[in-house]
Amino acid sequence: MATRIYLPELPASVAALPFLFMRARTGDRDWDFNAALASAVSAERADSERRNTRRRLAWLLCELGWQYGRRIGDYSQEMPLSRAGLARALGVSLCRVKRILALLTLSSVVESDGESLRVVDWPRLCGMAGYDCARLGVEAPDVFVGPFEDDEQPTNRLTAAGDQACFV
Repeated sequence: MATRIYLPELPASVAALPFLFMRARTGDRDWDFNAALASAVSAERADSERRNTRRRLAWLLCELGWQYGRRIGDYSQEMPLSRAGLARALGVSLCRVKRILALLTLSSVVESDGESLRVVDWPRLCGMAGYDCARLGVEAPDVFVGPFEDDEQPTNRLTAAGDQACFV
């Protein structure tokens, strides 16, 4: 008879606590990312302001980008964060995270391939989250110009279902 070991699912903020108190080996990107994730999730959970899921996800990505970029010295670095890991960190369903990431991808704010994520447009993400752009070393736009310049033609963006995207 096989013995089953029950391991309860720990919240990301608790499971990542050891990373806050350990020293990193030089050049260990996994350690840097996990320590940044622990700090970002703790900061997101400590914030008592009520936000919707889209704003919470954007705020977590901004904070994670700041924590990770500060550790490795590059804010544009791709983050090894899966959609499922992001859903666990926020405590929301995977389908909700997929919908929000699809919106951010179609809006050209992030690039995601399912197992990693890279922020392309920090000012727009900071604006969505209500995050301080100066913390990331990014200048906040004075006025929202809109998606297109005067002589730039819009490209047809499609949703995941292949329909014309009207929310971009």
